[in-house]
Formats: sequence, structure tokens, C-alpha cells
Amino acid sequence: MKNEKLKQPSAAIVSSIAFLVIALFGGYWTVSTSDSIIKQQQSILNDLSRTQASVLERRLSAVLTSARFLSYEVEHRNNDKWFHEYASKLIKSISDVESLQLAPDGIITHVYPFDSNKKALGFNILSDSQYREEVLSAIKEHKLIAVGPVKLLQGNEAIIARAPVFLNSGTQKELFWGFASAFIYLDSLIESTQLKELELQGYQYRLSKIKDNKVIVLSSSDVPLTDIKATTELILPVGTWTLEISKTLGSRLTHRQLIGYGISLIVAFLLSIALYAILIQPQKLRMLVTEKTIELQELAYLDPLTGLPNRRYLQDKLPDALRKNKKNKRLSAFIYFDLDNFKRINDTIGHDIGDKVLVLVADKLNVLKGPSDMVVRLGGDEFGILLDDIHHLENVSEYAEKILKSIQTPFKISTQDFILSTSLGIAMIPEHGDDLVTIMQNADMALYQAKQQGKNQFAFYTEEMKINTYELIKAEADLTKALKNNEFELYYQPQFDLHSNQIFGAEALIRWNHPEKGLVFPNHFIPLAENTGKIIELGHWIVESGIAYLGQRGKQGMSPIMLHINLSSKQLSDPNFVSFVKKLLLQYDVPATLLGFEITETSILEDIELAKKVLKTFQNMGICIAIDDFGTGYSSLAQLKNLPVSLLKIDRSFVMDLAHDEDDRKIIEAIIAMAHKLNIKVLAEGVETREQWMMLESFNCDFGQGYYVSKAVTADEFNQGQPIFHQDT
Repeated sequence: MKNEKLKQPSAAIVSSIAFLVIALFGGYWTVSTSDSIIKQQQSILNDLSRTQASVLERRLSAVLTSARFLSYEVEHRNNDKWFHEYASKLIKSISDVESLQLAPDGIITHVYPFDSNKKALGFNILSDSQYREEVLSAIKEHKLIAVGPVKLLQGNEAIIARAPVFLNSGTQKELFWGFASAFIYLDSLIESTQLKELELQGYQYRLSKIKDNKVIVLSSSDVPLTDIKATTELILPVGTWTLEISKTLGSRLTHRQLIGYGISLIVAFLLSIALYAILIQPQKLRMLVTEKTIELQELAYLDPLTGLPNRRYLQDKLPDALRKNKKNKRLSAFIYFDLDNFKRINDTIGHDIGDKVLVLVADKLNVLKGPSDMVVRLGGDEFGILLDDIHHLENVSEYAEKILKSIQTPFKISTQDFILSTSLGIAMIPEHGDDLVTIMQNADMALYQAKQQGKNQFAFYTEEMKINTYELIKAEADLTKALKNNEFELYYQPQFDLHSNQIFGAEALIRWNHPEKGLVFPNHFIPLAENTGKIIELGHWIVESGIAYLGQRGKQGMSPIMLHINLSSKQLSDPNFVSFVKKLLLQYDVPATLLGFEITETSILEDIELAKKVLKTFQNMGICIAIDDFGTGYSSLAQLKNLPVSLLKIDRSFVMDLAHDEDDRKIIEAIIAMAHKLNIKVLAEGVETREQWMMLESFNCDFGQGYYVSKAVTADEFNQGQPIFHQDT
């Protein structure tokens, strides 16, 4: 009995001790597990915050860059006629931008797109009291600013990048011109991220910036942030913005804690059962945490629209795949591509249809990919494919062909039929790079090459592409330097009368005395001048040099000649060009009747009404208007009849085989007859033989030009005035 009594207190004591120990252990474990859940949640929030901040930073940077581009154009152009064309190209190339504006003296005068933004015309930026201080600060400090969110007159809210524009910047004549602005709608900015989707899943967010030591909230979720949150700073040229993301654990965490405590008490009370329950409970909790962690990680790695892995997934997983391939000495390839002209679908049919198209494209790519391949959506209409294990280069070409054919297969969404095409750039691994940045850069260069070659095709990266890129940059710099250093020179090719055997004029042809390459012909630098916008400045130099040459001949008492100068379409559209020519004729004391302008049929067709008006003005001044390379363009006889043309220049391609090609003879005879009916003189280019001369003379062609008499020569050689000698006389 005594022993029993001893056992009972001992059992009670042991039970009590066991209860306390197990209860305390259970309580400690519950708290520890809750902390673990919070830490895991914090880690996921950090990943999500960085991912979404990266998207916001990229789009905002694109808008700020667009404002800088626009301000640069204003600073370096003499007028605003270029705005709508340039704005259209800029918005197409930087799709993040919603709208562009020009505001001379702060008053908005130009908007693009026009229809959706015309209400903003006439608005004075400087009169907006809410942002006046920032605007004045931008002018004073010559800095780019971003204001917002701004309630637009059009009804939307937007973030606006404003770049102050100064003419003659950095000189004593520096003058404030106004503002160049780029817009991105706040809704569009937020929709480009996953923030709204995350909000539906129980997350909260807030995008803010600091102004005058005050927090300005740009956008936020309906539910305020909780204590468990992640913060990422967006480093922008206009300052630092902050994105915060949180998720409410709330009642779920409290519920888990209560369950943990309850189970701990029950386990402690039931002794052996409690011990087992304590051992099993952490495992259940760990499994739950792991499961939720995997779900959140998949969300961070998944493109919500197409279901494909996203750019972050590629950034995190590609290095491991590359290391594995390098270790196993396996060849792989990365294909970087986008859909040709996809923006037109979004702009004309709608983003909802565009999204459906992207989903269908993703489905097609999933069908084509191999077991070890990786297909990702990089953003917008850009996709990437990692071919993980290939044996030959031909395998990549075959795969690329399959993609092209698959994308080209017609499909229907609702009642709309679609036929798409795509361009692909391919970088081989490790030949073209062994890290993500290099591989994507090289694949992107190959993609650009494929688009330059006409789209709907693929191109492999080559070192020549990189060299060509560097050479293009150097060529642009050389061209700018050449204009500054006066490295250009005019050559003159004689033009002669087929009936009197007399040289009556010349065509001015530009040459570049390159300090390294020697004499460079115009076909090697005129396209570059057109693409870089230097053609107006170069064209002005040619016109002034040609007129100056005529003036010099007059002062030296030399016989007058007709000098023909080629014009570009951009010169015809320059509103100051007519006054520029008048000024030069007066300055160098040259009669307008000694000057001729040559234009191609295609340059006229770019704006037929404007060309007609400008050319008529020149004709009234006495300047000869000539159509160059006639017969190779697309003009109609009706248009020719209505144009103020004095001379037709038959293209050399018709003259070249004149002696042997009956069709060429008939075409030339028809052109001459037609021109004479319209009282237009005719000049044949490319006359290289006496036989061609005689045939053209028999067709009643008026004038000729070609190597038979002389190639293009320097001014000194042309001034010697060598007579024409025929070998048969």
C-alpha cells in the first residue's frame, strides 16, 4: 500500500512534469513554426517585390528615355514638322509610352496620338499650381522630372516625364524652349505587373515616392499594408520610388497557433499519445510551409497569361543548365524571337485579342519543344527557347523552320482570322556566349538582322554582326566629323547637247575625301545620312557649294553653264528650303536660270501635293526641274503632266543595252515622244558609246550624259572645258 501510495505521487509528479515539459515544448515549437512561416513569407515577398519593381523600373525608364529622345530632337531640329512621324516611330519602338507632347513655353501645342489627347492642346504646364514648383525647378536645374499621378484633361491618370528643352544648350545663347513630355497611364503601368493579380490572391501593395519629405502614394491596394512586408527601391533618373508588398496572414496564423497549443495540451494530457502527436505535428507544419512556399515560388516564376516560365525563371535556372551542359560537353542554342508587327493587333483589334494570340503562340511553342528544352515568355510578344541538347547546327535550323511554319499557320479567334509571322535570332552556346547577358545580347543582334532582311525568317549570330554594329557607330561619328571638317567635295559630270556637240551644263555629284578610306562615293554614305537625319545638313552643303561654284565661274568670266543638283525628299519637305535657295542665289549673284534641281519619281510620290507646290515655286523663279532616273519609279503620266517639270532624265538602265535590246529602244522612243508632246526636254544618262549617241540623236533625244564624254571630274578639271571629239569624225 505504501508502495502504491508512493507510486501514485510519483506517477502524478512524473505525469505533471511530463505534461509541463511536453506542453512547454509544444508551445515553443508552435511559436518557432509561426516564426518560420513569417520568415518564409518574408522571403517570398522579397522576391515578388524585386520582380514587380523590375517591371515598373523598366517601363518608367522607357518613358523617361522617350522624353529625353524627344527633347534631343527638338534641340537639333529647326522646326516641328517632324513631330508626328517621329512620335509615331518612337511609340512603336518603345511600346511602354502611351502619349508624347511638345509644349513650347510650357503651352502644349503638339500631342500624339492626336485623337485621344487633343483635349490637352493649349494647356499651360507652368500654370498648374500643383506641379508648378517642380516644373520651375526642372527649368532652373536643367533636369528631367516625373510628376504624378496627374489627372489628365482626357480623364486618365498618368505619370508624366517632362524634359526641359534648351536651344543652343551649353552656350551663351542658351534659351529655354519648352518641355518635351512622355506619358504612361497609371492603370497601364500597374497592369503591366502582377500587382492586381497578387491583390486578388490576398496580397497588398503600395507604390510611392518622397516629395518634400512627404510620402506620395502613386497606387495602392484597397487593403492597407500589414507588418509583414517587403520593400524595394526603384532607382530612376528622377529619384528613388518605393514598392512595398505585404500579405495578411492574420487569422490563419492565429488559428495555427491555437491548434498547436491545443494539440500540445491534449498530447501532454494523454501522455504517450501526446508524445506521438508532438512528434508528428512539426512534420505536418513543415509540409504545409513547404507546400505554400512551392506555390508562391511557382507564382514568382510563372507568366500568368501564357502559363510559361517567365524571365526571372530563365535568369535563375539558365546558369545551372549552362554549367551542366559545359560539364557534359553538350551543345545548346538560345532562340530569341518576337512576333512581326504584333503591336498592330493590340492597337487595331484590342489587347484582349492580342493576349489570346499570345496564349495560342505559347501553346504552339509547347507542342514543338523537346523534353529538355526550355520555353519562356520574356515579356510583351517576346519569347525565348533554350534548346538544351543538340547534335548539329542543322538541328537548330530545322527547329527554327518548324517555329516559322507553326506561327504562320492560320488560326481563328472568335470570328477573326489571323496569319502571323515571326523573326528569330539564334545564339549558339557556348560559341556565342556562356552567360545569360552575352547570350541574349547576341541573340538579339541576330534577331535585328533577321528583321532587317525582311522579317519572317531566322538568323544565326555572327561576329560580323557585332563588327557591323561598331562600324555603323563609327561611320555615324565619321559623317558628323566630316561635315564639321569640310571633308566633302563636289565633282561635275558634263551634260551635252546631242545635236550641237556642245557641253551646256553639268550634274553636281558629291564625294567624301575620307582621311582613312580615301575617296568615298555617295552610295556608301547617303543612306547613312538619311538614316541619321544628316541628309538635310548635307543637302544644304551641296546646294550652297554648287551655287558658290556657279558664282565663282561668273566672277572669273567663264561661260555660264546649267548646274543640276540632286534633292532628297526630306529637302522638299523642309519649309525653309525655298528661302534658303533664294538667299544663296542672291548671296553669290547667280541667276536662277543657271540652276537645276533633280528629283526622283519616288521622292515626289512621298507627298505629291507638297512636291508640286515647292517645285512650282522653283520653276517660277526660273530654276530647271528635272525628273531623275525616269522609268524606274511608279509615277503616272497624269501626274507627270501636272508637275512643273522641264527635263526628263532617262535612266541609264534603258540606255545600256540600247544597241541590242529592241524593247529598250521602243521605251526610249516612247518616253521622248511623250515628253516632247508635253514640251519637256529629254536627257539620256549612261551614254558610253558613239553608237548610243547616234541612236539617241536619231530618236530626237535632246541631251546626253555619260562616260563617252567624261566621268565626273573636279571643278578645276571641268573648268578646262575640253571639246567633244568623235572617233568617226
